[in-house]
Formats: sequence, C-alpha cells, structure tokens
Amino acid sequence: MSTPIDLLITRGVVLTLDPQRRIFADGAVAVQDGRILAVGQHADLEAQYAPRRTIDARGGVVQPGFIDCHVHLSQHLGRGTIPDLWPESREHEQWLPYWTQITQEEARSSALLACMEMVRNGTTCFCDNGGRFAGELNAEVIEEVGLRGILSEVCWDQPPHPSVAVGDTEACLRRLERLARAFPKRPEARVWAAVSMAGMGMCSDRLLVEGKALADELSAFMDMHQSFGPEDVARYREHANGKSAVAHLAGLDVLGPNLQLVHMVHTFPDEIPLLATSGTSVVHCPAASARMGMGVSRTGRVSELMRAGVNLALGSDSGNYSDFFDVGRQLYLTAVLHREARGEQPCISAEQVLEMATRNGARALGVEQWTGSLEPGKQADLVIHDYGRPEWRPGLDPVTSLVYSAQSTGVDTVIVSGRIILEDGRFPHLDEERLYYQIDQTARALHGRMGWIPQHRWPVL
Repeated sequence: MSTPIDLLITRGVVLTLDPQRRIFADGAVAVQDGRILAVGQHADLEAQYAPRRTIDARGGVVQPGFIDCHVHLSQHLGRGTIPDLWPESREHEQWLPYWTQITQEEARSSALLACMEMVRNGTTCFCDNGGRFAGELNAEVIEEVGLRGILSEVCWDQPPHPSVAVGDTEACLRRLERLARAFPKRPEARVWAAVSMAGMGMCSDRLLVEGKALADELSAFMDMHQSFGPEDVARYREHANGKSAVAHLAGLDVLGPNLQLVHMVHTFPDEIPLLATSGTSVVHCPAASARMGMGVSRTGRVSELMRAGVNLALGSDSGNYSDFFDVGRQLYLTAVLHREARGEQPCISAEQVLEMATRNGARALGVEQWTGSLEPGKQADLVIHDYGRPEWRPGLDPVTSLVYSAQSTGVDTVIVSGRIILEDGRFPHLDEERLYYQIDQTARALHGRMGWIPQHRWPVL
C-alpha cells in the first residue's frame, strides 16, 4: 500500500546538492509536514507514495531554493535613484535624506517589494542587515510573502552621520538582544534574528566583542560589512594600528563559524588563513562591487579564499547598489567576473557557484541542518524551473544551463516549508497588481518629500 503524503514533485531534473551532489535526471521529491521525506527516481517514489497533491515538473530543474545572505529590505524604494556616474563617495547624498524621511509604511512597502522580487527569482531564505525601524515590521512582511528570513535592526555606535544614530554602545547591545530574544532560531521558524552590525569602522571594538558574545550565548550568528572600499580599509588600518581588518577582528576573538563578513572586496593575502582556520564565512556580493566599480574581481581574492577552504556565500546587497535581488544573476557574475579579471579558465566553476548559492549560504547562516540541499529531513525549500523556455534548451547539462543561460528566468514554482508561495509564476495568495500600484504611490510620496528629482541624461517628454 502506498504511503499518503502531502506533496509529490515528479518528472524533474533534481539537483540535490546533497553530500554526493547527486542529480536525478528523472527525479522526484516527496514532501510531508513541510519537510522532505524522500528524494529519488520518479518511478520509485511514484510507486511508494500516494500524494494529496502532485506537481509535474515536466522536465524542469528542481533545485534547493537560493539563499541570499545579504540584503537591505529597507532600501528597495530607492532603487535606481543614485546616478550611475556618481562615485561611491556621493552615495550619502541620496541615502541620508532617504533614511531620515522614510516612514514605517514606506519601509513596509520597500520590504514587500524586495521579498516579492526574491521569491520570483527563486530565493527561499535570506538575511537582512537591518532597517531603521523595529524588526517586527519586516517580520510581518516575511510571513505575508511566505519566505524564510533573518531579521536585524541597524546597529552602530559610531554612525556615519548624527542624523542616523541609534544610541550608544549600551543602547545598541540592548537593541540587538531584544530582537534576538524576540525571534529565536528554531528549525520550523520562518523568521528569526541575527546579531547584525554595520561594521566597516562604524562599530566600536566593545560593540563587536559583546555582540559576538551575545551571538554565542543565543546560538545565533553575527554578520557585518567589511572592507568594501579603499577608504574604509584605510580607516580601519589606522584604527587597528596598521593591522588589516581581519587581523584586528582575530585579535578581538570575534572570528568564528558563526560570523559572516559581507563584501571583503579588498582582501589581503595575510587575511585568508585567518578566515580559513577560524571558519568565518565571507559573503560575496559581485553586483554591488561591479555596479560601483569597487574592484572585487581584482582585489577580492575570491578564488584564493575558495582554495583555502573559506566558506563563500552570495548576497545581493541593496536596491541602490546592485539594483536587483536575484541570486541567479549573482552566481552568473561570480562565475565569469573573476576569470575575466584573472585570465583563468575556469577560475570558479559552475558547480562551485551553485554551492555558494545554496549549501554554502545555509552554512553561513547557521542553518545547513535545515535547508540548502534536497535531503530527507530538511525543510522543503525548493524551486521548480519551467523547462518550456528557450534559455533552458537544449538542457544537456542542467548545472551549466542554470548558471550560464537560464539563471532565474524560468522560475515557475517556489515552495517554502512545503507551502507553495509561487505557482505558475504567480503569487497565489497576493494581489500583485494592487500591491505594485501601492508600492509605486508610496515611493513617489517618499521621493517627493525628499525633493529628489531623477537626473535623466536623455530628454524625457
């Protein structure tokens, strides 16, 4: 007798990303109570289970959902407003008025837009580095859209401008602890909190040390920006009496498996063994660096980090830097940027970048036992691609097709904890047209108060 189950996904090319990296050319995934029950050959699972619902993948790739390890939900209404001729040093001319003028309702619209975009592009889990308002605001949005998301609030005791201060060191630590205790990490959680900090010299040594101790105490993880531009790298060396950022963090005993450093655009050779031996993860955001010309393909040493055994994951950063929340495009950029800069073929392979977008991301966020691969017992977080698209043809190698031609273009169905949150390219539980209209109106109101006028270089009639 067949065993009753909730869901069976059949006739897909299943990329498991399991320890053996098995691919089932005619595969299936069985789901019960939000978890993966079995992964295997279509014929075997179809004979074994009696599903209440069946999804026929029709030859499309079935993969673990992408994991975006670094986003800023609060900045998505500012997407496309920073002129692309500005140097990175002028970013605050847009960011400061945006940050000081945004309301809670506008921040909610920004988070909603960001979450919907991530789902459409195949992301099932992400980490937000923090917004201006309490984390509960973003928690509501994450639950509404159906994603799995990690919350934080902006934390810095040495802010870049007085108008964005959130308090002294004690106030920052209270802020971090409140959120972490309000949203603890649990296997079934859709939303939980990290100990997130701005980093890059905007946090005192005491805040870093006590924040890391808090993460250790609560079995959470800590994330922070580091070494994005030449100016912040130079300031850090001055602060650290000539040491590199990673060497200074090692001296503070902050490095470790529950720390992820975001960007590391300017990585020095002596920092690589410190990252590798400590188990610290690095989140690579190629689009953010390429968009602003920060130099990660020249100075990031991403391939060297990988060869040294550093856990590398992927991030999209923010709407006013990379301009999109799409891990599919991030993995393509990672695969091609570094070989172009180095003249090496390959520098980072298609298989390696797919691991960065799934397994490695789960490890960086401390949830590799829950998600990041299609294995029995893990949460049913997966994506089904539509094979009926030209980008997927002829589909002779599903991994190279995914990385180099298809990316997220054919994302058809997205499932988180066994719940279908995108089906046939549509959100079954959201009124997209109404939400997009509201988001547009909200963004125009915000930019109107800012006095921000788009700087068109071509005449707009």
